[in-house]
Amino acid sequence: MSGDTRARILDTALDLFSTRTYKAASMREIAEHVGITKPSLYHHFRSKTEILDSLVGPAVEQLAAVTSTVRGAEGVLSGCVGVMLKHRKAMELLLRDASVHSEETAEIMKRVTGIVERATALIAGPDPGWRQRVRAAQAFAAATGPISLFPDVPDEELHVELVRGAAAVLGRQ
Repeated sequence: MSGDTRARILDTALDLFSTRTYKAASMREIAEHVGITKPSLYHHFRSKTEILDSLVGPAVEQLAAVTSTVRGAEGVLSGCVGVMLKHRKAMELLLRDASVHSEETAEIMKRVTGIVERATALIAGPDPGWRQRVRAAQAFAAATGPISLFPDVPDEELHVELVRGAAAVLGRQ
C-alpha cells in the first residue's frame, strides 16, 4: 500500500510540475490531488526537492551509465537520446521548466550538468580543439533539446531523427 501511495504521489507531482511548473506546485496541492493529508505526504517525501529527485533520478542514473560505458559520438548520442525518450516527461522538467533550476535543486542540476559535460567530451573525442568541443556541444543540444517539442512523434522515429540531425551537426551522415 505504501509503495502504491508513493507511486501516486510521484505521478501526481509529475503532472502538477508539468502543468503548473515545479515552483508553482505546492506540497499541499500534491497531497490534495493524491487524496492524502500533507503530513502523510511528508511521511513519504521530506521535500518537494526529494520528489523531483525521485522523478528525474532514474533518468540521471541511466544517463550517467551511458556516459560511463558507451564510446563513440553516435553511441553516446543515441544512448542519451534513448534514455531521455524513455523518461520523456521527467526530462521535460529539466529541459523546459526554468523553475527547476534553483538553489534547492542545485545538487540535482550539478549531477545533470556533469553528465552533459561528460557526454560532450565523449562526443568531441580525444584531444579535441575548441571547434570540436563546440560541435560536440551543438550536437548534444541538437539531439536532446527537441525531445520535449515533439510529444506526439513516436519515440523510435524521433530517436532516429534526433541522432541523424546531431550527426549532421558533426558533419557525418
